[in-house]
Amino acid sequence: MRSITALAGAVFALLVSGCDGVTSTTTSPHSFSPTTTVAGTTLSGTTVSLAAMHGHPVVMVFWASWCGPCRAEQPQLNAAYTKWEAAGVRFLGVDMLDDDAAARAIQQTMGIAYPSVVDSNANIAAGYLIPAAPALVLIDRGGHVIDRVLGGLETMTGTDLDGALHRLLA
Repeated sequence: MRSITALAGAVFALLVSGCDGVTSTTTSPHSFSPTTTVAGTTLSGTTVSLAAMHGHPVVMVFWASWCGPCRAEQPQLNAAYTKWEAAGVRFLGVDMLDDDAAARAIQQTMGIAYPSVVDSNANIAAGYLIPAAPALVLIDRGGHVIDRVLGGLETMTGTDLDGALHRLLA
């Protein structure tokens, strides 16, 4: 009985830490290859693919309408998008395990200008080893994952993100 209680406690801790986890995972350059292709329909109904962004640094933003920390960090992400988009950095949202109508409402309410692909079954997230939102994945011009930030801007400051993007453009 004690082992069942311990197992239930561990599962509960993993579930609770998901949306607002504070763990940052950094991978060394060129050491991580995702196991999935990112392409699909955006919340606005257009199609998008990560492959079409090749040659540009990319910030993948894993989020969901039900994720409080995702909503809290969105103004900073909007500011980063505004600052870096003209320099050639592409942003791509990945809306995880979400209701499309709720996600579209958050996208409109929060003024999210970059496209977000629908990841209703979290296959894209799994391919990038993202257990929960919020999270960021930084990709260099060659399409290599340079960093995965679990916890998003709760664990990486806006200044840290600016520095990382400056290095990716150098």
